[in-house]
Amino acid sequence: MMPPLRPDDVSALVADVAQKELLTRFRQLRSSDVWEKSAGDFVTTADIAAERRLADELTRLLPGSGFIGEEGVSAGDVDLSAALAEDRPVWIVDPLDGTSNFVRGNGRFCLMVALMSSGSLLGSWLVAPTMSLTGMAWAGDGAFINGAPVRLTRPRVSPLRVVVTDPAYRTDEDRAQIARLEQESVELRDCSGVGVVYLELVQGLHDAALFGWMKVWDHAAGLLLYREAGGCDVTGTGAAFALSDRNRPPLILAPTRESGNWLRMTALHEA
Repeated sequence: MMPPLRPDDVSALVADVAQKELLTRFRQLRSSDVWEKSAGDFVTTADIAAERRLADELTRLLPGSGFIGEEGVSAGDVDLSAALAEDRPVWIVDPLDGTSNFVRGNGRFCLMVALMSSGSLLGSWLVAPTMSLTGMAWAGDGAFINGAPVRLTRPRVSPLRVVVTDPAYRTDEDRAQIARLEQESVELRDCSGVGVVYLELVQGLHDAALFGWMKVWDHAAGLLLYREAGGCDVTGTGAAFALSDRNRPPLILAPTRESGNWLRMTALHEA
């Protein structure tokens, strides 16, 4: 049985970390504060500071819980498959989604925290501090933006406004799938910060999304928010996104199962 946890305590912590570890460093970075994990994949002192605080304080809020952070996995400090398979509650954290935007002084960045247990998502918290946007969801209790409940409505018939992978990160497979969606009934929009896109999706600013990357910390928090707002998700196999490192791309988010399956079959060129 999971120890008691107050979601509002997590909300307060995530907001404080976003303010003190991210916003205080935004547009204040020195060259020594930024480096590359791989070509084009940036990390900053803000990512590291935020993840360290969250690792310490989230596990203190929920004694006995585990922790998966993007930077810890990247550094080889966490065995991702083993951590996702644990029975105990586990926090899944992206301390600074949209690091490239952050480095460039673009305010489309987000801190994302999810709580899972035995393969299921229990809670999610997203904060986009420069945009004054916070998202929160608890399994079975609905989705909230800035404290107000949100619920998806059916999209307009046409065109379907679909966010797709940022051109800077597209693979050949991504480009082929996106090309198949280039038709009159679809309006393609380039992604800029996946966490912010999740917040915009539940507000109805986009109708759907197709993402080629499947890292669990990029999607766990946003997925619970989207599901609790009434949205559907489907991966390349036709199954919903699982909390594992073996999902087949693409990940498709859509307001209805019908529209999600149509996007999947069109992108994958399936009959």
